[in-house]
Amino acid sequence: MDPVVHFSNRDPDEDAQAREFRRYFLIGFGLIVAAAWLLSWPIHLLPHTVVWTLLATAALVIGLTSPGRRPVTTADRRMKPRR
Repeated sequence: MDPVVHFSNRDPDEDAQAREFRRYFLIGFGLIVAAAWLLSWPIHLLPHTVVWTLLATAALVIGLTSPGRRPVTTADRRMKPRR
């Protein structure tokens, strides 16, 4: 059987050391979790950003390099006047 330690039987120095160690451990763990979260969130946004950038670039290139809307006339055919 384990001996039962009552609050009045504990050493105040050991309590302070345990509290200090717990605080150090929790702060370190919190910093690691916060850093992992902060560094991992752009990874989820990166594929969407790349896809939208590629789509926007393709639309711009197609828009700039496509011929105009006016049909090309040939020498033997006259354009119909627009109404």
